[in-house]
Amino acid sequence: MPKPRNDGLTVAIPEDAEVASEAPSGETSGPAELSSSSSRNKFSPGAVLNKMMPRQLTRVTSSAVARLRSSVDPRKQAALRAELQSNLERTDTPKVTKGDSRNGAAAQQLRVIHFDPQGGTTVDGKTPSNRVVTSKYNPITFLPIFLFEMFSRVAYLYFLLQACLSWWSVVSPFGGVGATAALVFVLLVAGIKAVWEDVKRHQEDKTMNASTTHRANPDGSITDISWTEVKVGDALVVRDDELFPADMVCLQSQLPDRVCFIRTTNLDGETNLKIRKPIDLKGIQASSVQEAMRLRIRLSAEAPNRNLHRFKGQATILSEQFARTPLSPGSDKMVWSGNGTAAGEEPHVNVPVTMNEMLLRGCMLKNSGSILGLVVYTGRESRIQMNAARTPNKVGSFDRFLNLQIGLVIAFQLVLVIFCAAANLVWQNTMGVDRYYLALNQDVQGIYSSDFVQFLINCLTFWILLSYLVPISLFVTLEIVKFWQGFVYINLDPAMKDPASGEHARCRNSGLNEDLGRVEYIFSDKTGTLTSNEMQLRAVAIKGVAYGDTSFRLEEHEELTDLAALQRFDPRLADAAAGLAASSNALQRVVSRGGSSSRVLSQASSFKRESEEGPQRSPGDAGVGTLSSHLMDFWTNLCICQSLILEDDPKGDKPLYQGPSPDEVALVEAARQLGFEFVSRSQTGLVLSMLGEEVEYEVLNILEYSSDRGCMSVIARAPDGTIRLFCKGSDAKVMRKVRPGTDPVLLRQTDENLHTFARQGLRTLVLGTRILEEQWHAAWDARYQEAASSFEDRDGKLDALGDEVERELELVGVTAIEDKLQDGVPAAIKTLLTAGIRVWMITGDKMETAVNIAVSCQLVKDPDSIMMLVVDEKQDDPATEADRLLDSCMKRTLETYARSSGERVATLDQVPHSWQAEEMAVDGHTLNYILVDEALSSKLALLAAHCSGVVVSRSSPSQKAGVVRLMTAYEMERVTGTRRGLRRWYARYKRRLSGKMLSIGDGANDVAMLQTADVGVGIMGKEGRQATNNSDYAITQFRFLVPLLLVHGNLSYYRIARLIKYSFYKNITFAFVLFYYQFYNGFSGQALVDSITAAVFNVVFTSVPILLFAVLDRPVADLKTYIHYPRLYDKSELHTLTTASFWKTGVAQAVVHAAVCFFIPYYSIATSGRHNITDVYSLGKLAFVALLGTVNLEVALVARYWTVLFAVFVALSYFLVYPYMAIFPLIQLGLNIYDPANVGVSENVLASPTFWFVIIICNLTTFGLRFAERTADWSFKPQDTMIMAEHEEEARKQGKKWLQQNVSAESRLRLSSLGIEIPEEEEDTLRARHSPPRPTAPGAAQPGLPPA
Repeated sequence: MPKPRNDGLTVAIPEDAEVASEAPSGETSGPAELSSSSSRNKFSPGAVLNKMMPRQLTRVTSSAVARLRSSVDPRKQAALRAELQSNLERTDTPKVTKGDSRNGAAAQQLRVIHFDPQGGTTVDGKTPSNRVVTSKYNPITFLPIFLFEMFSRVAYLYFLLQACLSWWSVVSPFGGVGATAALVFVLLVAGIKAVWEDVKRHQEDKTMNASTTHRANPDGSITDISWTEVKVGDALVVRDDELFPADMVCLQSQLPDRVCFIRTTNLDGETNLKIRKPIDLKGIQASSVQEAMRLRIRLSAEAPNRNLHRFKGQATILSEQFARTPLSPGSDKMVWSGNGTAAGEEPHVNVPVTMNEMLLRGCMLKNSGSILGLVVYTGRESRIQMNAARTPNKVGSFDRFLNLQIGLVIAFQLVLVIFCAAANLVWQNTMGVDRYYLALNQDVQGIYSSDFVQFLINCLTFWILLSYLVPISLFVTLEIVKFWQGFVYINLDPAMKDPASGEHARCRNSGLNEDLGRVEYIFSDKTGTLTSNEMQLRAVAIKGVAYGDTSFRLEEHEELTDLAALQRFDPRLADAAAGLAASSNALQRVVSRGGSSSRVLSQASSFKRESEEGPQRSPGDAGVGTLSSHLMDFWTNLCICQSLILEDDPKGDKPLYQGPSPDEVALVEAARQLGFEFVSRSQTGLVLSMLGEEVEYEVLNILEYSSDRGCMSVIARAPDGTIRLFCKGSDAKVMRKVRPGTDPVLLRQTDENLHTFARQGLRTLVLGTRILEEQWHAAWDARYQEAASSFEDRDGKLDALGDEVERELELVGVTAIEDKLQDGVPAAIKTLLTAGIRVWMITGDKMETAVNIAVSCQLVKDPDSIMMLVVDEKQDDPATEADRLLDSCMKRTLETYARSSGERVATLDQVPHSWQAEEMAVDGHTLNYILVDEALSSKLALLAAHCSGVVVSRSSPSQKAGVVRLMTAYEMERVTGTRRGLRRWYARYKRRLSGKMLSIGDGANDVAMLQTADVGVGIMGKEGRQATNNSDYAITQFRFLVPLLLVHGNLSYYRIARLIKYSFYKNITFAFVLFYYQFYNGFSGQALVDSITAAVFNVVFTSVPILLFAVLDRPVADLKTYIHYPRLYDKSELHTLTTASFWKTGVAQAVVHAAVCFFIPYYSIATSGRHNITDVYSLGKLAFVALLGTVNLEVALVARYWTVLFAVFVALSYFLVYPYMAIFPLIQLGLNIYDPANVGVSENVLASPTFWFVIIICNLTTFGLRFAERTADWSFKPQDTMIMAEHEEEARKQGKKWLQQNVSAESRLRLSSLGIEIPEEEEDTLRARHSPPRPTAPGAAQPGLPPA
């Protein structure tokens, strides 16, 4: 038999099963990225989405959109829209052309490698070293790169300017030491963190680059070399459990069937094995390294690019043997005839090279012994390195908030500076002239005759004096706090630890911690996210008749096999199989030809309708015979049309099936248990055992899955020579490929089966088969092999040929697979909805399955009344139909609002945004026409915003991202309304800080959605780790989203908001004490304290308490309260850090407290007595200590959760000032530094009774003002958490836990589903709550507790 000629052995799962995008990570496209208008003032989600569109699609889509707008023919419009969608969904690698420089490395010329070990291997062009460096710094570049990164931030540039100016004694009221020391300290902390992270990268790089691999020499011997010595064109031997050091083409495998197995965990996170094969040598022997090193190959490969799923290459194999090798056994034609070639050209054969022959760097060889590979790409050109780009840089809400507030504070500082500089000029020219001793009329340093020069010098002076308005310690503290919240609290939270795998949650971007507390929308994938991705076969339909009991769990009865298992699954199938097995000749005949004959295959049914009620028990019955044949057609299709490989079971049981699709694993495992077994796979075919009859099929072609075709197909030759095509895919695609003359009754019954299975929440795939003529297949295969070897639009040509052969299919049957919900999903969704978060389901499954799962997880309450936004694909004008459906749904929503509220409104945008009652479902086909139209997009967004549950089905990866962008644009436009100018900008700014979009998914097809949302959460599931690798946070189960948002999100926002307000409060208080003093020194810029003391105040004395506060404080003692009462997840402006609340508590309060800490000491200092403290530096010490006590009492007052550690450091931060005042002057004297601001001052101040009295008065005044304000808030405007805290304290005094005393039966069940159990000792309390109340003493008060 001739060698099989196929394009590969690896396929993707059907669209039904949530297909992963084949685009490189982060590159998404879709119809949501187009707009039909560029209006700036109206809501234009299309315009917003268009900005996200990849460049390579721009010209294609622009042309299609232009033609779409100009067309008036509905049929032509439909065709153009289909063309537009096809263009948008194409995610192939950009075409490579010579001289094209637009895409960097991807636009280089083709790489050509002349592999000839005996004559010398050469490579056209230059190639990089295989050394890989992932570290950012080295000893030489660290300082310049690090300083550039730090000072590229406005805040650090501000502090650098301040530190530099402070050394200019002419203008600086402080010495340069303090400001410089503070800046150096902050940079040192950030530098240590950067070095610590980079050292780990250096260690990983060193280990990887020093790894050993094995180079094959021309004589076949092996030499060990390091990875850095590997070059393009080398032939490397890689052994089991070794990583591939570079991207290579497989030349030879040690396994007898010439395949190898790899694990791609480092590449995409998937743990299942994948099959790879050597290039097809067309009969040349290369069973050993020595033989392979005698090959001569010219390999043409595409330029380096990021695509992990596609590879375009061509291998020209040179050998005189081709002129003597027949094309097929008994054929007169040779493999190489020389026709059409230049005279004297050496015999050669061109074979395609695809990703199925590629071994990518970072993957591991498994269960294959060893392989020989030819290196194609090294170092930075390898696929894994080209995909090492960082995920989109997402900025947290508080980073945006700080950018504006720092700008406003600096503007405020500038106003104060100008005021003080001008006031100094006025004072000098009025009252200053009377102070002759100041010599203000003399031209000396600091005094200038020119008022303009004097004004500028004064501005610099006051700029330095008031530079403490911006807290330098905030930025270091913020980084530490976010790091601790993410990598300690989130990563080590036992409530988010998977009970099965033991994996914890992972924080991958701690900069977004606060955004977890402000999520408004959740866009969730279904398969593997809401469901467990544990597929099991539940039912089948063969020729329109359903078989199997969906309540029967086949996997739970491993003791049942073959006919016994088939009997329990469905007696009718068992009888048909038994009848066929009883006749060995009949079984052998059916198996040897790959299924039933063309006549039987085309029959519409296996049973007459009247016989469906009971099993057919007579082996000789004609109906049973037909079912027997159709039964073999069905299971043969499942066993052949798959991409699984077999791996030995460590327990020694049956081999394990592994593959990229859990659906395929479930189907083939169920087939094996029922007596139809996939036994083994080789490079030429595969072996099956059908009811005990072993048979080998030769695989001729494998048509990999593509989103355009929506299915995969395998063309195989049966033992009797019959060639059959076996097709499996989504019903939406495969049903269109069915033979036109198929019985309408069969089509109707199949549609009923699909609908029934989907209503039961089962995932379905449709199977079809076609018998091909030998001659027809030979002609088609010649064109297929030519297309497979083409570099020009290879994928498009292969898809077209796939469509050509996937026609005239005979409908075989339908599979129904169950993917059960994860534990706690209904309770989690109910909790999130109660918290005021809108939850959407976006899936690639069909509408019925998606809606059924939505009902199961309580996202949809009434499936019978759900609004179905589904446009019939046969519509001549789908866009008009979509518009009509939208109008109908909006009208229905208005009527529902009128009934529920008693108020009638004209348009939906007049309905309150918080009102949500209807439920809606929309499919991907309809989205194709909505998302490219501005008017339709705005209608959809407005309608969806008023729905309590939204289900999106049949969606592509680009549509998932498009839906997220659509709602983001809608919400942004909703809050801006008709505002213009600065008011519009500020409304958009506030929106960016509040309602956040969160996406959650587990597969590569969710990556675009995760990266588009404000927060992306990846599920560490069974579809690899692509989603996890591109997420901001990763969890193992959907229910862990509840503690992630309600607990960690709430706490992170609460803590960081108060950290920001307090940090500015303490610094502004300090700066205003210095500002107030200027009114009493002629605005001279004189400081009350020295620069060292000022720096110590900011970086040491006041930084530790707020750091501990931001790490330890919590509004309620028991964090489970947040989950018990989801409404505590409050995103209202009342509980949000806004510009107004910041300037009220962070600035205005600081101004008042600074006044107390300055004016009381200033007007209270004693002018007589033994210890006179009337000098400026004594006043400075007094104000400094009063100020320190005030700011420490403030952080103590706002703390809700006191710990011993927090109390100790609050006390130390205050009381350590006294040893500092006594010891620091001694240190200065020891260093021969005489500072009049310190030496001798502290002794005099500390000995004065006035000092201690004034300190007490100042602290009591500021604390009293704040205590009165807090008391009023707790008494008259309490927050929910304040009420909870009071109940907790009351229960604590009684020696009880309040939360566990107040759990209703419903809440207890919900909490239990979320993994929160009530201890057994509380069961009596729970029962007591639901038993008749016992009589109480007269006058006894019943505590009023909020309902659970």
